[in-house]
Amino acid sequence: MSKLEKIYYENFKDAVERNRKKLPSVYKKLKSAGVKYILSSWIDLHGIPKSKPVPMSDFEPLCLGKGPQFAVHSISFVPELTPADSDQVMLPDLDSVYICPWDKTTAIIFADLFWEDKPYNVCPRQALKRAMQKAQDLGYIGMAGIEPEFIAMKYDENGKPVKAIDNDPAKGIRPRRQAFGYDVEHTLDSMHFLKELMDILNDLGWMIHDVVAEGAYSQFELDFHYTNLLEMADRLVFLRILLKEIAKKNNMFITFMPKPTIGDW
Repeated sequence: MSKLEKIYYENFKDAVERNRKKLPSVYKKLKSAGVKYILSSWIDLHGIPKSKPVPMSDFEPLCLGKGPQFAVHSISFVPELTPADSDQVMLPDLDSVYICPWDKTTAIIFADLFWEDKPYNVCPRQALKRAMQKAQDLGYIGMAGIEPEFIAMKYDENGKPVKAIDNDPAKGIRPRRQAFGYDVEHTLDSMHFLKELMDILNDLGWMIHDVVAEGAYSQFELDFHYTNLLEMADRLVFLRILLKEIAKKNNMFITFMPKPTIGDW
């Protein structure tokens, strides 16, 4: 996305025309990469991505506003609309296309919600774009650098969720050494997972600055260089999806809770 390019549109038709100009090059890129399935995803009020998968054969109508519609108000606790009202239309943002590293036949494209040809007023992405456009019109460009944290978990033999990477044996045979932050031994114990993650993030061109072994066992922080506000917001949502998928390959799961277990810091 160009820093000075218009990003917020007050009517659906103009937003569709923006996509029409970008569609051929994005389609060519996805087809040459072997993408077969598209998840055009909007974000609800809780920050959770939602989607309906479509085949690549429906990519053009999807990008021109003729893709799936959603009853957003029925799942996002929006009191202003009822089931009697028309559904919302999702329009993919062709500057926000991510081919999934764990399944390169699938791409996720973040989308904006419209309702009755206007930006839907409870679409978080539209709210951000509206604020960014106002700032841009005044000569300001918003940038963000983030430090998201997560904890890698697994289930023990009894089905209980426990820390996935921990130098304390499951049976508690020897005393626990509390690692706290930046611990080299704990970092090395985690590298089988962290190396794969860092390689993926570098391949995405996300300019990762460093990885931190945080204060609790199995807790990590990812530090990123700056990019524009919208791109960073999209990256954060995609990162949460990516972390969960990579963890599954390693027989783990990810939580973003600050303290999911009792015990270490």
